[in-house]
Amino acid sequence: MSECPLCKGDNVCAISNGKNPESCWCMNVQIPAQLLECAAYDRETCICQTCVDEWNKKGC
Repeated sequence: MSECPLCKGDNVCAISNGKNPESCWCMNVQIPAQLLECAAYDRETCICQTCVDEWNKKGC
């Protein structure tokens, strides 16, 4: 399991689960630049879809 740096939940990363990167959920969404800037993380681990969806609803 890969951990989302924001909520610490499973980020469901295809790459970390040994799957084709093209099959990852993040290939079909745009991660807002503001979320990446707002999130204090090392950019080595993906943010999960739930956190991206919550951001799109609320913002930083």
